[in-house]
Amino acid sequence: MAKEEKAPQEPKVKKEKKMSSDAKLDILIGAVGKLVELQMADKQSATPDEVNAKRAFTPHMDDETYPKDYIPPKFRKIVNEFLSEDFGARVVDFEDRTDFQFDIIVPEKYSSVTKEDRAKGVQDIRTRIIPRALGENGVREWCQLIRKNLNKFYTNEGKASPFTNSAE
Repeated sequence: MAKEEKAPQEPKVKKEKKMSSDAKLDILIGAVGKLVELQMADKQSATPDEVNAKRAFTPHMDDETYPKDYIPPKFRKIVNEFLSEDFGARVVDFEDRTDFQFDIIVPEKYSSVTKEDRAKGVQDIRTRIIPRALGENGVREWCQLIRKNLNKFYTNEGKASPFTNSAE
């Protein structure tokens, strides 16, 4: 007796049920709703103590003990060398980029701000955005430019500049 060989049968493909667009949309809405619930559950499960503990590690700008105006000592030395100790300085870091803002606060005796503007509370602040890669060299260059500008101001006013004989 010979065994009958059966021809290999093709696998039966299940036909997908056609779903209406509304049914598909309902499934998506349900999935998104569930996802939102899960995300909100994580936030709601955190106790107020856990939230406060996380906040404790972040310095607040309103905190009196947090240094608001930290100037790197090398930057301060450059300002003193090219301008004088009377000039103020401020460094502002950005959260979204690597540059920093460097401000030179010109004292009243060297300022080019008019008396009327000073009466209004205008302060002479020279600001520049400096790439962090330049660092001290960027600060040095900015101080030199301010110094040259002040020399020009004194020359135009017909006064002797206090910045002519210092380092350049």
